Amino acid sequence: MDVFLQMVVSYPTVVYTVLLAVCLLYWLVAMLGLVDLELFDGWLETDASDAVEAVDGGGVAGILSKFGLAGLPLMIVLTVLVMTAWIASYFADYLVLRHLPGGLVRFVLGTGVVVGSFVAAVPVAGLLLRPVRLVYDKLRPEPPRSLLGMVGTVRSPRVDALQGIAAVEDGGAGLVLQVRNESAAGFARGDRVVLIEYLEAQNAYRVIGEDEFRGP
Repeated sequence: MDVFLQMVVSYPTVVYTVLLAVCLLYWLVAMLGLVDLELFDGWLETDASDAVEAVDGGGVAGILSKFGLAGLPLMIVLTVLVMTAWIASYFADYLVLRHLPGGLVRFVLGTGVVVGSFVAAVPVAGLLLRPVRLVYDKLRPEPPRSLLGMVGTVRSPRVDALQGIAAVEDGGAGLVLQVRNESAAGFARGDRVVLIEYLEAQNAYRVIGEDEFRGP
């Protein structure tokens, strides 16, 4: 036990001991509901062109993708990476470094162990997280389907620029939506309309008649 404690608080293993303690502290705080699980995920967000460049250029996002680490919350990936690197660093210290005399040579080799442990941890973490990623992808909610172009039936007495309700069959239980139309005639109950634009400020959809949408 004394040898174990001595190595986990000495260089190079202490580097990953500190990082692992930070990760464990984060998960403790997350269990208390004080931080969001995906708090740091935006740090690696890129637009489409940046993502391609990151993959081709070997950026952080590209490295995660190449080794199957993309698509998971960043803190899950970092925790597994740090844990794997900590194990590699510990055994390198236990089997080799602790038998060497102290001084500059041991420090240089220890620095190499810090870097090498992390490099080795990346593909190993990718393998360990592969089943987790499969489960996470299944549990992730599907993006909302666009309703534009769908046909609805007016349910309110009138649809104009200020008010109106329409029922839309979406293949499920159906939706009842706020709809608007700026024409003078508007629509009456029972008319068939098509959703053509989402009006975010009003949380409603602009609609036109089905016949007008289909054209002559």
